[in-house]
Amino acid sequence: MNENGFNTSEHSDLRGAYKTFVKQMAGWYNGGELPELAGQDLRFVLELQRQKLRSLGLDLKYEIQNKGSGSIDISSLSLSDRIFTNTIIGGYMDMTRSIGSSQEQLSKSTADIGLFMMIQELKNGTHLDDNMALCCPHCGAPSTISMLQSGCKYCGTKFIMSELYPKVMNYMIHERYISERVSNKNKRDLAILIAACSIPMIIIAIISNVFFSQGQERIMNIILAPISGIFAGAMIGGMIFLFKKLFETFGIIGKGLRGGRHTISTIINANKIKRYDPEFSSEYFRDKIISLFRMAVYSKDTSELACCKCQCPERAADIIEAQLFNFNINSCKIKDMVCDAEVTLFLDCIHYKDGKVKSKTDKYRMRMTKRLKDPTDLGFSFAAVNCPSCGASFDARNEKVCPYCNTEYLHEEHDWIITDLK
Repeated sequence: MNENGFNTSEHSDLRGAYKTFVKQMAGWYNGGELPELAGQDLRFVLELQRQKLRSLGLDLKYEIQNKGSGSIDISSLSLSDRIFTNTIIGGYMDMTRSIGSSQEQLSKSTADIGLFMMIQELKNGTHLDDNMALCCPHCGAPSTISMLQSGCKYCGTKFIMSELYPKVMNYMIHERYISERVSNKNKRDLAILIAACSIPMIIIAIISNVFFSQGQERIMNIILAPISGIFAGAMIGGMIFLFKKLFETFGIIGKGLRGGRHTISTIINANKIKRYDPEFSSEYFRDKIISLFRMAVYSKDTSELACCKCQCPERAADIIEAQLFNFNINSCKIKDMVCDAEVTLFLDCIHYKDGKVKSKTDKYRMRMTKRLKDPTDLGFSFAAVNCPSCGASFDARNEKVCPYCNTEYLHEEHDWIITDLK
């Protein structure tokens, strides 16, 4: 166990879940079914994203393959509450992403990526409350543990506990800087620049010798013109390439340092929350942040989301894919056990606007609030909650009152919600 209270280990028993989810996610992004291993909030995010893509007439596809011999280099970090253990697992893959419409392919790129997942499993010896709210892994309907074990009332599917867990709560994709691939690209770029500069230099050399040289000298200079043109083109192309690489290098360094300046304030504010909520962790909070952000930007109307009490900014409305690179907790105010936190998100996003697809590095500020009356529940989701009044299980993602007893359900009493996004 390290100084933050987390266990670092290999968790080889979760390798199977990791590999299975990679296949399920690739299938989903090629028109297949929702990944069965996806947790409740992740299923909701994926559904919202597909709805948005379809409304725009777009098709997003991922092809993900293991690198080399197919082995996965997995490292892990775990955090636990009273019931669950969440483990962060990462592996390295080759990914091809293509985005197209019914008329044409708009974008296609191949990259080496780090694919990281938060996988949730039951702690050893833990027995779940039969009335604990949980969505059916097959149809997604809100249910309870006991109902799922006896048969979902909506689809009739029965589950044993080993089929309900583990679950993938979230995933993140980070593109990697690979020297071999970059080297090949550099050679190609240099060759293109030299050719592009050499051609006009050869033409200029020939024309100048035609008009300004005489007699035998003119013939010799015209013969030598291509050589001098190529030499001059190589010099100019090489200089342009060096400036281009210098600019790209500064860009890569800057991209990799996003959010690093405020690491200390993030740690201080996270520890402040942890004093009121011992189960709180930055890793859990990071997954909550990106889930809420994705819900807000993928949703057709944020007013329909019970976890969002603000409008999606116009510049974020054209985001069709969002990956979190880093985040900062800028401020944290706690009064009467209500925590109001402001965070900055550093993201790698794909935008679709005016028929064009663009990849951008984005930065957004998001304000979130939650009442810290109970410790963090790693398994909580608005997709399946128990009414505090009558105990009934229902989907609170789009509901603000219990459909059974009409009692108002205050979302910020149970989990984080968004109050501002800009």
